[in-house]
Amino acid sequence: MSATADSTRATSAILSRDLSDFVIELSIALHKHAMYPDGHPSLETSRTRVLRRLDSLLAERSTLSLGVARDQLIIEGVATDPRHPLLHGLARQLHAHDAGAVKFLAGVADEEMDQVLRMLAREPERDESPRAKAPNGSHQVPSWPHVRLFPLSYDQLELMDDREDAGAEDGHNAVQPGASQLWLDLARAALQTDASASRATDPELVAGAINSHEREQAYDQVIIGYLLKIANDLASGDRADSAVLRRRVSRLIGALEPDQLRRLVALGGDSAQRRRFLMDASDGLAVDAALALVRSAADASQRVISTSLLRLFAKLAAHAERGDATVRDEAETALREQMRQLVAGWALPDPTPGGYAVVLDRMAPDASLFVAAVEGTHGCEPLRIVQMSIEAGVLGRETNEAVDAMVKGGEMGTLVSVLSQADADNETAKAIAERLATEDHLRRLLDAPAPDAEQLDWVVHRLGERAAGPLLDVLGASSSRATRRKVLGLLAQLGPALGPAAAARLPTAPWYFQRNLLILIDRLGSWPEGFSLAPYAAHADPRVRREAVRMLLRTAPAGQRDAAMLAALGDSDEQVVRLALGASADHCPAAAIPRIARRVAARELESDLDLLGIKVLATSNDPVALDCLLSCVTTGRGWFGGRRLAPRSPRLLAALSGLVARWPADPRAVSVLARASRHPDPAVRNAVAQWSGAK
Repeated sequence: MSATADSTRATSAILSRDLSDFVIELSIALHKHAMYPDGHPSLETSRTRVLRRLDSLLAERSTLSLGVARDQLIIEGVATDPRHPLLHGLARQLHAHDAGAVKFLAGVADEEMDQVLRMLAREPERDESPRAKAPNGSHQVPSWPHVRLFPLSYDQLELMDDREDAGAEDGHNAVQPGASQLWLDLARAALQTDASASRATDPELVAGAINSHEREQAYDQVIIGYLLKIANDLASGDRADSAVLRRRVSRLIGALEPDQLRRLVALGGDSAQRRRFLMDASDGLAVDAALALVRSAADASQRVISTSLLRLFAKLAAHAERGDATVRDEAETALREQMRQLVAGWALPDPTPGGYAVVLDRMAPDASLFVAAVEGTHGCEPLRIVQMSIEAGVLGRETNEAVDAMVKGGEMGTLVSVLSQADADNETAKAIAERLATEDHLRRLLDAPAPDAEQLDWVVHRLGERAAGPLLDVLGASSSRATRRKVLGLLAQLGPALGPAAAARLPTAPWYFQRNLLILIDRLGSWPEGFSLAPYAAHADPRVRREAVRMLLRTAPAGQRDAAMLAALGDSDEQVVRLALGASADHCPAAAIPRIARRVAARELESDLDLLGIKVLATSNDPVALDCLLSCVTTGRGWFGGRRLAPRSPRLLAALSGLVARWPADPRAVSVLARASRHPDPAVRNAVAQWSGAK
């Protein structure tokens, strides 16, 4: 690659000042809503700043959309810096809620923004279902009049198709972790509104979703943003490591409609950024995909490329893809170099008449003129054989072969529909159903690279409790997150009768299987008889302890719940401590107050947990809690022997609010509150404003 290309690629697009200020204010507001208690004055201030920035932006545009990747946002075709701490944190929080995009319309009110921030500031749900869902747990997307959240589920996606799996078994041509995530994020963004999307992220499927999507600039900006990022990574990364991603993106571009591709390229930033994109594509993508992008960029930029040059490119591409092995590398190198030179400066109006150009374009590709016909015969369709067998009430070898052919051909849905329309006492239909609803068939479906959801649901429903064994086997052995999530849903449908089988496997299961089994037992609604969570609440792995403690704190009897809370407050895992503090905010046993006060006073907790502990102490009348809160707001000795107020911090403000709420008349608290009411910092005075007014 030339030094000029390297320099061009090193220059990254930068967000406008207004957009940058808005997303930073949004990140700060989200952080404050997660940190401060309800009613805190900082919450209203942060929302006001966000709304002011948003109103200014929406005065110039009808909508504003933020695409969400794992570590960065995509805004108007520009990816934010993943190293920026605030924007990185905002992207991670939205991604934790499985949000693929957030869309703002003009007219967002303060109450509406407050609801959005509170929902996004919550800790994502513990299970593996999509986070962005309605409060009642359904998959209906929470919506507001002027803010839309697009949740995306990994259920729809897989990282490799059958052809790529075959090449990846020996460790070659596997999708690298970073490349996998880029493709996954692009597929999630493309399929977010495609209700008929299957789980496979086949490039043609993703392209079909983009082609059929109702045209919206925000959606297109998110898609081109990911394409810009992928092209840059492919051009600067190792070609061997990115081979699978290169093939996928090339197939995607080849399957996009010309008008849609032209529209996407036109949204790829200014001319300099578009030129960088084409430079990256000419280096990183397959030659036919790179050539398609160059054509679209020429149309989008209202430039004309010589048709003779395009025919030469087509010939070179044909030799690079299908030519003799001795000339492939040379043809590919020449083509890529010519495209890079072309991108550096468009040239030449097209002198060729339209009709003649069409003829020459069809002659250019190196394709065979004649295609040999394939001899074949047409037998009776399997569906017709099954229908006739059911109507005639007969069952033979031909019927069984037709059933197997329909299952193998992915027509299980049609087959199930035919069986459901048959009479309940039709013996042939019953026999076909029994042939399909077996544990062996269920295991074959679960072992498939992409299990068919319709077949699984039907077979599990027919098998009932007999499906528990195969499903539990897959839950413990599968490395696919999507498969495990699907199996958890199927097992939960079997009802409380599944509980004993799940509990029996717990003692000898590895930690990750134990965690999933605990989640499953929790979903059943009732614990199996004789089941105890004690061994798992003290498990060596914190991920198992979290599930056990969560179950104990929510559903255990009062005595067991208090004991679990006391043990969790001393746990070394922050997530377990967070669970205990969250539960103690609703009901805190007296024995827990000294433990919380000790950890708060010793500053052992992270900032957000420390604030939560102070909030819990503020609900107690225990003198230990008062001593702890006083230690949080004072430090050292002043000129006249009294202890000075600590510097302003979230910890100081939360402790002062707790003193006002619980000990406004205590002599030691009164002295501190009086000093705070005269403090030069308005935030400190606001924290004790209620006490000052009452006095």
